Amino acid sequence: MPDLNGMLLFAAVVRAEGFSQAAREMGLPKSTISRKIAQLEQELGVRLLQRNTRSISLTQIGALFYQHCENITNEVEAAKATIEYTHNDVAGLLRIAIPVSFNQEVIASLCSGFMHLYPGIELDVQFTDAEVGLVGEGYDIAIKYGPLQSSDLVARLLFERQPILVASPAYLKAKGTPATPKDLAQHDGILLGTLRSAPIWPLGKGNRKTMASFKRRVRVNSSVMVKRMAMDDFGIAILSNSVCKNEIASGTLVPLLQEWPIEPFKVYGVYSSRRQLATNISVFLDFFTKRFGSQESLQSMMM
Repeated sequence: MPDLNGMLLFAAVVRAEGFSQAAREMGLPKSTISRKIAQLEQELGVRLLQRNTRSISLTQIGALFYQHCENITNEVEAAKATIEYTHNDVAGLLRIAIPVSFNQEVIASLCSGFMHLYPGIELDVQFTDAEVGLVGEGYDIAIKYGPLQSSDLVARLLFERQPILVASPAYLKAKGTPATPKDLAQHDGILLGTLRSAPIWPLGKGNRKTMASFKRRVRVNSSVMVKRMAMDDFGIAILSNSVCKNEIASGTLVPLLQEWPIEPFKVYGVYSSRRQLATNISVFLDFFTKRFGSQESLQSMMM
């Protein structure tokens, strides 16, 4: 039987995207975690992780094994949560509005984990870019991109990502590499947005900021499709560093105009201030903050 602690540590390494960060989060020496994972691989007789000096990635069997380890982690947390919420059960209907551009496979996996952890919850998840009324339409939580307009709603920062400009080597060979933001006007762009989104990217930070226009080749509201179209040589795109870090490491995508860093984009969980923060809202936002990054990382390692 595989060592349970080794399985939990393996899941922690995958969520943290590396041994060093897992060691910091777990409060254990990196060497201890590395040794435990090596022992686990030896016990199983398979390699779970591919390691190099810059990053780790899951093997095919490692990705399958991780799902089981993550389920075990959820069960351990559920056991603790049972005690923590004995007098305030997490249960009932939770209605959530999420932007269409979110990776729906990541959200589906996250929601499945949440419902396994809190079986008394009934979820109603709607992917929409419309302005939903939290009170009038009965939503408990809306996931929104910042900046937010001022209102009587309460906003909790869930995470932020660093956007970067990228393109494929083949596209750059055919069309050239932009040296300045003004050069983008001569390039095809893949726009993540809606019908109201203009072909303009805000580049730079603080006082050194400019609005760069480009020739829109594709406009979609899916970050997965944006990355696919960029990899298939259709133009330049803005993606978060977490979404395309493996492609950059392998040379499939090339970062551009790095001397013009883009302001991080922020994602908030918004709920009504007209009533006290319900326990099920609080625990979902806690869960989302903790798990979204690990689910996003898992998918990127499996692609």
